[in-house]
Amino acid sequence: RILISIRSMDCQNNLEEGLDIPAANKGVVRMKVEGGFTLGKCPSDNPLVKSSMQYDATAASSEAPLRDDLVLFTFSFCVDPQLALIPQPFINFFLRTAMGQMWNMFLNVAEEIKAEKRPAHSEAIEKKREVLYDWIEERTRVMLGQVSQPSS
Repeated sequence: RILISIRSMDCQNNLEEGLDIPAANKGVVRMKVEGGFTLGKCPSDNPLVKSSMQYDATAASSEAPLRDDLVLFTFSFCVDPQLALIPQPFINFFLRTAMGQMWNMFLNVAEEIKAEKRPAHSEAIEKKREVLYDWIEERTRVMLGQVSQPSS
């Protein structure tokens, strides 16, 4: 599995992390976030495997066996928006509903990048290929290779 942790940074110590995040302006409060991403091999009994088949034209149009290269991508986080004046039901709606729609938009962008419909994004990815994306792809290949090997 690949685990990616997300947490709000204390701007006082951000240079230790190699970042230069400016302090918030007077009267500005930043929200706090903790969470992360998990990437792992999708178990064959996961309900999402069946629903993913509708997007796989090859598998949907034949008696092809279920794919064994699907990756289950999980995102979980806790947020303290520090918004005392905004009603909690509105915050809950945003985090539960609007964030889901934003996630779907993010996935659509990824699909468009893959289909070469977003050249500016592809160019930005290529600029970071050596320091980030090659590492992610290699780790994913290793992870999928380990999971797909029969256990002894």
